[in-house]
Amino acid sequence: MLELYRNIRELRIRNHWTQEELASKMGYTDRSMIAKIESGKVDLSQSKIIEFAKVFGVEAGDLMGSVDSSIDAERMAKNREFIELFENVP
Repeated sequence: MLELYRNIRELRIRNHWTQEELASKMGYTDRSMIAKIESGKVDLSQSKIIEFAKVFGVEAGDLMGSVDSSIDAERMAKNREFIELFENVP
């Protein structure tokens, strides 16, 4: 499960997001929860893992697996663009 937390941190960094930015996207009030998650101090529910995957534009299974082998930056960017467009539809 530790790989999940490393992947969350890696994907946050790849997206050039601060912990504050990711916290906001996830609905947390401040960065402290993201810091705890990235350090493995918090167990995530399946629904939270799915939420993180949606924010990053990846599959939940990819998020729990190896970022380097299963998530390429181009696919991640396209998925993220689609999600942002969808969220902005009136």
